[in-house]
Amino acid sequence: MENFKEKYKILREKYNLPSYEELDKNFEILNSKPVVEVSFPLAVVRRRMCEKLSWISSGIQNIIQPNPSSLVCIEESSFFTKEEKKERLIKLLKELMYLIRKSIDLDIDNSEEKDAEYISETFNKWNELKHKIKEFSKKMKDGWKKEVKVSKKPKTNHNYLG
Repeated sequence: MENFKEKYKILREKYNLPSYEELDKNFEILNSKPVVEVSFPLAVVRRRMCEKLSWISSGIQNIIQPNPSSLVCIEESSFFTKEEKKERLIKLLKELMYLIRKSIDLDIDNSEEKDAEYISETFNKWNELKHKIKEFSKKMKDGWKKEVKVSKKPKTNHNYLG
């Protein structure tokens, strides 16, 4: 891992990139396995950044259009209004998806310089977007604390959950 950090430090100075520590704090750059030799360190960093963005975008998609066979997705989707989904979540999803798809293009190009540009752009965008992501995350978390109002009037139709 030290070799990876040393290589990144050299590339950081060359391309004016965020520090390894900042990136690792936000995107968990390397797993626990020690990494000694990596041919394309910036591609590794870019892909790790993209993994986190993909994970978050997947959660947002489940709010906007929940999987009908997932009770969790359906419940969490109900925590948001149609306006929030249409105006705020879709906009956030578009911003994340742009960065995710851009990373796919870079996997094809295999350019150190373009990877460096992506890392800088995405890190700056992440710092801009993470407060919005935190708002939605808090709303999902708090939604699970709300009491469900149970009607005393019996339902005439039965909702099958199987």
